[in-house]
Amino acid sequence: MNREAEPATRSGRATHDSGVVVGVGIDPLAIAESFGGDEALRRAAHEELLDELAVHGTLVFSSAAEMAEFREALAELPPAVGKRWETLLSGRRLVVGMLDPAAAPSIGQALDPSELEDAVSGPVRLVLLERDHAALLGVPPGAFAAMAPGGRLELGRLATATRTEALQRAARLLTAPLREGDDREILWRDRFGALAEVTKTVVVYDKYAGVQAARRYVHGERNADGLTWFLSRLALRAGKRVRLITAVVEDARRVLDERTVAPALQMLRDRLADRDIRLDVVLVPDRGERGDRFGHDRHIRFDERVALALGPGLQAFAWPKVKETVVVARLPIADAKAREAAAERAQLRPPVEGWVRHPGT
Repeated sequence: MNREAEPATRSGRATHDSGVVVGVGIDPLAIAESFGGDEALRRAAHEELLDELAVHGTLVFSSAAEMAEFREALAELPPAVGKRWETLLSGRRLVVGMLDPAAAPSIGQALDPSELEDAVSGPVRLVLLERDHAALLGVPPGAFAAMAPGGRLELGRLATATRTEALQRAARLLTAPLREGDDREILWRDRFGALAEVTKTVVVYDKYAGVQAARRYVHGERNADGLTWFLSRLALRAGKRVRLITAVVEDARRVLDERTVAPALQMLRDRLADRDIRLDVVLVPDRGERGDRFGHDRHIRFDERVALALGPGLQAFAWPKVKETVVVARLPIADAKAREAAAERAQLRPPVEGWVRHPGT
């Protein structure tokens, strides 16, 4: 594990424990647990946990010493399991944080659940413990987990991590429908914003996002567009990069090709003024040279973490309240990338400076 950990204050800012993303602390002894010598069970438990952390987790250490112990425990794992941990920790899918100041007691040293809760809750919502340590802190033998006395921290075992309420709730929330009447600000806080917080690059594949912007900014239609709201929320955190893949179309009533879509996206970027957000635009003809069309399916991909398919795309966020129920589905990352690559191969050649200029360029 060669990444540096982000500092995580008790406010949890660096760990982003909010709804769909959970701050998780792991006792190094839990990593080293032998599962009674059952290597198949051990591997299955680690792989299930890794799959959940890749989408829903941030890994938080209570101190530098605990991180060092964690590294040592990883080195003792069977090679296949250890390699999977190293791959996840060295990539872009998992945010790693360290409490600042360090927690006392640390996760592995805690003898009282209330003391542990006071020491780590906030940045950490779920702690995974070795079996005997979990029993000492009050997790019943037949239960998957238990809440600490203050209700701010869930205590579980690594062996049954994916059955904990924190991770199960995150999984349910990820693909829950956007229901008619839902407040988009709450959806942002609990779901899309939480994912964006732990992601540097967001890819938006949306046929009509650019067209909606052109209708609003160039043609002056009184038309709400979800792209404006979505980018304004992403821009609240510095350093985000958005890659927008969208179509230009033929329309008998108005010009909705690159002559209007590109200026509209420039006007949208200008609205964000000097916010530190990078908007890269890919414009694709609705109908390609071979007659193939830009797909109607739309998705948002949060870097390597997760891709979510939304029927109406960003237009679901065009109004403060969701207009009609929208189905949300997970799309395999490989499928999302393949869809993006196919569109990019058919894209219009952009100007040397790109379709959108940024402040200072």
